[in-house]
Amino acid sequence: MKGKQAAILFSFVCMVIVVACVSRQQSESSQQEDNALDSLVADSIAAEADTLLLDLETRDTPLPEAVDEFFDDFIFSFDQSNRLQRSRIVFPLPVVDGNGETRFIQRQDWQHRYLFLRQDFCTVLWNSRRQMVLAQDSAVHDARVDQIYLHSRQIESYVFHRDSTTGQWMLTEECIIPFEHTDLAAFLDFYGKFATDSVFQRHHVADPLRFSTSDEDDFNTIQGTINRDQWFEFQPEMPQDVLIHIAYGQTFTNPHRMLLQFRGIRNGLQCIFVFNRDREHWRLTEFEN
Repeated sequence: MKGKQAAILFSFVCMVIVVACVSRQQSESSQQEDNALDSLVADSIAAEADTLLLDLETRDTPLPEAVDEFFDDFIFSFDQSNRLQRSRIVFPLPVVDGNGETRFIQRQDWQHRYLFLRQDFCTVLWNSRRQMVLAQDSAVHDARVDQIYLHSRQIESYVFHRDSTTGQWMLTEECIIPFEHTDLAAFLDFYGKFATDSVFQRHHVADPLRFSTSDEDDFNTIQGTINRDQWFEFQPEMPQDVLIHIAYGQTFTNPHRMLLQFRGIRNGLQCIFVFNRDREHWRLTEFEN
C-alpha cells in the first residue's frame, strides 16, 4: 500500500513538473512573439520614417553615373541618401551662425539632413526667365540650397561646390543668414504677408491678371487673363512658413521683378508666379500653371 501511495505521489510530482515546464515554454514563446511583434512595429515605424532613403542606401548599389552632371540630379540623390551625404561633405564642416561665429561638425556627429524632400515641392527664385537655363547647365560649379524661414527672417544655407578635379559635388559650408544681409529681404517680407493674409493678397494681385495653362488634350498653352476674384479660384497652395530656394548662381540685379517657381518633387508639375514692383508695392502680375 505504501508502495502504491509513493508511486501515485511520484506521478503527481512528475505531472506538476511537466505542467510547469509547458507553462514556462508557453510563457517564453508568448514573450518571444511579443518581442517579435514589438520589433516588427519598431521596424515598420523606422521604415516609414525613412521611406525617403531609397535604394541608394544599399551599399552594393552603385550611384547613377550622371549624378554629378547637373546639380538638380545630385541634390535629389544627396537628399535621399545618408551614404551619399557622408561621402560628399568636406569634414570638419564649418557652420557659421548669424553672428558670424563658426563651429565645426565632425564626421561622427553628422546627422542626415532633409533639405526639401519632406514636402511635395521645392521653390526657386529667379530674376528673369532667361536665368532658368541654369538649372540644366552642366557648367555650373557653385550652388546653394536655402531654407528660408519667413517668420524668423533667417535663411539656413547649404553651400555646395563641384570639385574641378573629381567633378563631384561637395557640401563645403552651412551658414545662417539674416534677411537684412540678402538682396531678397524686401521681396521675402512681402511674400510672407502675401501668402498668409488674404486681404493683403487681394490688394496685391493685378486686375486683370495674365494667366496661362496647358491644355491637356492637345498639349498647347492657353493664354488669357482672369480677374481678381477668379484668381482665388485658381490659386494653388502656397508655402507660408518655409521656402526652399535653389541657387544656381542667378543674381538679383533687377529689384523690380521676381519670379517664384514651384516645382513638384514627385509629379513633375510646376507653376510660376511673376511679381513686379511699382514704386514700393509688389504685385502679382502673371501666373503660369
